[in-house]
Amino acid sequence: MRGLNGKKAILFVSFGVASASARHASLDACAEAIRHAFPDYLVCQAYTSQFMRKRLRAEGVLVPSVEEALEDLRQRGVERVVLQPSHLTPGEEYTQKVWLPASACQPLFAELRIGSPLFAEEKRDEELLRIILQSLDCRGTEQVVLLGHGSPHQHNPIYERLQRMADDRNIPVHIGVLEPSDWPGFREVLNRLQQRGAEAVLLAPLLLAGGVHVYRDMAGNEPASWKSRLLAAGFSVRTDLHALGERAAIREQFVRSIRALLASDK
Repeated sequence: MRGLNGKKAILFVSFGVASASARHASLDACAEAIRHAFPDYLVCQAYTSQFMRKRLRAEGVLVPSVEEALEDLRQRGVERVVLQPSHLTPGEEYTQKVWLPASACQPLFAELRIGSPLFAEEKRDEELLRIILQSLDCRGTEQVVLLGHGSPHQHNPIYERLQRMADDRNIPVHIGVLEPSDWPGFREVLNRLQQRGAEAVLLAPLLLAGGVHVYRDMAGNEPASWKSRLLAAGFSVRTDLHALGERAAIREQFVRSIRALLASDK
């Protein structure tokens, strides 16, 4: 898009999060990093979760859907748009609520480029995983467990792909998902830890934003949380509550993805 005339915008699309503190620390921080890197672009956000948008609307916080955001940009005279999803994997949420509606809106603009999730390309897996692990304060003999969201209706194989890559390269990490109907779940991760003789665990989110999944499902004191279940299984457990969007190195990866999209010929 370099050198092209007309108004330009970057639309940063996320699932959404209800917690104001988690929203500011992660999603808003990512959008601000993008705004700083691309000062000539209008930078705005959209959420794919109707539940989140409705809940926030009741609190007076208005965040549009992908379709609403793109229509607003069209009405404001924007001609060229880069859409960068914050979704980590190309699962059903990305396909159904980002790629399909954005593709349908492409005729509204002179150009609408649609970016990919961070873990869309296998060639970036190792680099991204190492960036995440380097941002953690892993101590002594602790083994790291990263928890992603997972998919409720259609199995997302990305997490298994990441685990295979990590094992092949001897990267000391175990990857699980919070969604009870998806896998690798708690039982699979527990078996891995036991097979490797782990005694201490550092539990951290493989999620862009924090909120209830981090504070309740991962690190809560309720018996059903991963922390409580690992403690009950005999491990010592520390938790890192910082979601990926709170980490500057991950925010920079979105900037890098947008630069690559702008430099591409498509």
